[in-house]
Amino acid sequence: MTDFDTGIGDLAERLVTATRTGDHDYVADVLGKLAADDPRTLASALLRDLVDTGAEMIRARTRQDGDALYTFEVTTEHDDPVHVDFVPPGPRAALRALAASLNRDAGDRDIHVGLATRGTSAEVVAVLVQCLLWTLELRDTQASTVRLSCY
Repeated sequence: MTDFDTGIGDLAERLVTATRTGDHDYVADVLGKLAADDPRTLASALLRDLVDTGAEMIRARTRQDGDALYTFEVTTEHDDPVHVDFVPPGPRAALRALAASLNRDAGDRDIHVGLATRGTSAEVVAVLVQCLLWTLELRDTQASTVRLSCY
């Protein structure tokens, strides 16, 4: 059985665990295979799962208003504001996919997942790594104010 014979949710969990434990060879191997896939169906499915998981974790620690609208502020590590258009295209699309998932807009989420996974193989791997790290950050903190890093 290969990693691709199980569900995307199981694969996502194995990748998160491998990232946490430092099994970088495994993560690089799996993400490299996903990014080389054309069309990038599996990479898109993995990104969608990571984005939805992140959205669930954020919703779990924030006030739930029926008409709440989630947005993000993008800042440098020194809290200086950054215009979102200066964020590289892949991570920007992943961030917008996360916002769409938070706002329960599956159509918009899917559009941005598609945009995030359409770059070069290296760009797709970078986006998937970014979302794996966001998942770890969200699991490791329970603060009501969410801060996600960009690497």
